[in-house]
Amino acid sequence: MRVLTIIFCLFISVNALAQTTGNEPLYIVDGKIVPSIKDLKSHDIYETVLLSDSTAIGIYGKQATNGAMVVTTMKGQAVIYQKKLIPFSEKYKNYLEKKGNDDNLSYVINNTMLIARTKHTVEELSELDPANIKKVEFKTVRQFKTDATVVITTNNDDQ
Repeated sequence: MRVLTIIFCLFISVNALAQTTGNEPLYIVDGKIVPSIKDLKSHDIYETVLLSDSTAIGIYGKQATNGAMVVTTMKGQAVIYQKKLIPFSEKYKNYLEKKGNDDNLSYVINNTMLIARTKHTVEELSELDPANIKKVEFKTVRQFKTDATVVITTNNDDQ
């Protein structure tokens, strides 16, 4: 909850500054420049980074003269861990190509079930090092409400 409060305060500060100076920062959501972030819901935000004018200009050019707000959404971060897991399971890859997302999958890492689409789950999956992944199984079990369970086994079971 504290993180959401901080993000909300940053959002209000940036918007207030933009309204008083007439200069808005460049908004980047999941790597794409967008006109605004006002339609983002706080529970969809994974991470927000404010870049100063000089840093933003160095990365995004003159369009970032007023700085930049870089937002990674939960779905944007999910793409990162999905790319790590795809090489380990053809079934997982095919599922994502067909469905376009993993909203109806559950994940297990070393016999520990992760709660669907929470920030903690996304962090756990994002922090997986592909070099430590031993096996990824894509199991469809009809008695669960999800389409399938992705069972990840790592070389060190303490992850």
